[in-house]
Amino acid sequence: MKSNSIPFQKLPFTSLYKSYISDFEKVESFFEFNPFDEKEIKNRLEDYRFNGNRDECVHFLQHFNAQFTDLPEVEKSIQKLSTDDAVAVVTGQQLTLFGGPLFTVFKILTAIKTAAHIEQTYGKPAVPVFWLADEDHDYEEIATAGVFDRDELIQISLKSTLDEFPRVGEIVFDDQISALKEELKSVLYETDFSDDLWTLLDDCYHSGSTIRDSFGKLILRLFSKHGVILGGSNSKQAKELTRDALKKSVSHSDQLYDSLNKVSSKLFEAGFHTQVHVQESNLFWIDDDGVRRKIHAEGDNWFSEGSVKSLHTGALLNLIENSPEKFSPNVFLRPILQNFLLPGAVYVAGPGEVAYYAQMKDFYREFGLSMPIIMPRFSATMVESAIDRVLPKLPFSLEEYSKRIEDLESEYINSSDAADPEPIFKTWKKEFEQISRPRIDEISAIDQSLKGTSEKVRANLLTELDKLKGKVYRSLKEQDKVQLERIRKVKSQLFPGGNLQEREILFIYFMNKYGLDIWDNLLGSMSMDQHKNHNLIHL
Repeated sequence: MKSNSIPFQKLPFTSLYKSYISDFEKVESFFEFNPFDEKEIKNRLEDYRFNGNRDECVHFLQHFNAQFTDLPEVEKSIQKLSTDDAVAVVTGQQLTLFGGPLFTVFKILTAIKTAAHIEQTYGKPAVPVFWLADEDHDYEEIATAGVFDRDELIQISLKSTLDEFPRVGEIVFDDQISALKEELKSVLYETDFSDDLWTLLDDCYHSGSTIRDSFGKLILRLFSKHGVILGGSNSKQAKELTRDALKKSVSHSDQLYDSLNKVSSKLFEAGFHTQVHVQESNLFWIDDDGVRRKIHAEGDNWFSEGSVKSLHTGALLNLIENSPEKFSPNVFLRPILQNFLLPGAVYVAGPGEVAYYAQMKDFYREFGLSMPIIMPRFSATMVESAIDRVLPKLPFSLEEYSKRIEDLESEYINSSDAADPEPIFKTWKKEFEQISRPRIDEISAIDQSLKGTSEKVRANLLTELDKLKGKVYRSLKEQDKVQLERIRKVKSQLFPGGNLQEREILFIYFMNKYGLDIWDNLLGSMSMDQHKNHNLIHL
């Protein structure tokens, strides 16, 4: 696949992420390792020691992955982690409908590439692990999928009548999933690859399957051949293996809060944002209805949302000891549990994850851990041939299409050979003001009570001038209709909904158009240094 790239600095990413990529010295105090320094990576891998028990790790992964597949390549990857020097390259994502947007695949491809690089360069066994966010309860974020319909972004949504949701991984699809697939079929026009795609989706997404099972099966069907296995914490076994970390989040809550709060304050003082608000508790409670409820702390008393009862610290610790599966980690505690379950020397992160990992260096140390190498994921926009053909005919660089469509249209019209209405109306308004102000003063001198009426007439006339300017712009737009339609099409394709394409469009959209092996082909053309820029993949 042909590709080129543009710097992250030219795109709508946070200042923290831009610094992480291109000016690491600015943020190095917030991380343990520089992901672009091969010497640091080498030393980290040589010094890495897994805090958990490898036999328990292997058994946990075998049991977890058996829920999704019995493919021999999955067992082979799991067994690789039984060796003392093996490491996991972990990444993860919410269980978004039909596999989620492009960045889900980009995370997985980065993990695969990084694991292969570790094996080839440093001689360490490495396994890419995709962590299913199976304890998340944010239904709205996972229930919507975006695709192109004639160059326009449309959203397909999984409806629900529930007021409160269990952990999304436990939600079972009903017949609505069949209707959603039909809706998706009606949007994705038929290609030579459609039958294979629908067979795959029918195998993974069907009535009676949970959101977690469907998502996990899809990921393994596509990427287990590259060594990918799955992980997740929504199981009794996972909670029993991480019981001590869950208990420490309670017994050492003050120290943990201080560690997060101090680093978050330093981030703010350094001019960066804090991605996640720090709270006294990092735990959720799973109630009898399966709903995940935030646990709050007030001194030595702990209580969950919606409950009038509270527990003393000792009672809560006993509850965790006896029923760890009734508890769920927040965004800070989840990576800690990961690193007790897996030998996670590397984590592949998106921009938002890099931001909250920047808050966590001292938090890891409180648990006797070192933060993993935080490897930024591959970032890209898929540029289809129809877009490639029209880009040279337009005056904008690719990154400029992140602007509002109204601004792009105005800039194009103002830059064209046609008369520019802006200076015309600017001069007209200035001349009008010069004429009207003395007249208003003269009328006010005759009758002060008429000043307000005079000002209103002036304002109405200025409004009429603005309306006329709008008509002139519309006339020019009509004259340049073809070019403006091209601008709209490019804008919609590259920045659908005003966001980067990788954040909005289902990755299966491109599988339908270019084949189920499109990601294998992209993987084959990727290099380890491509995550330093945003890539343009020309299809």
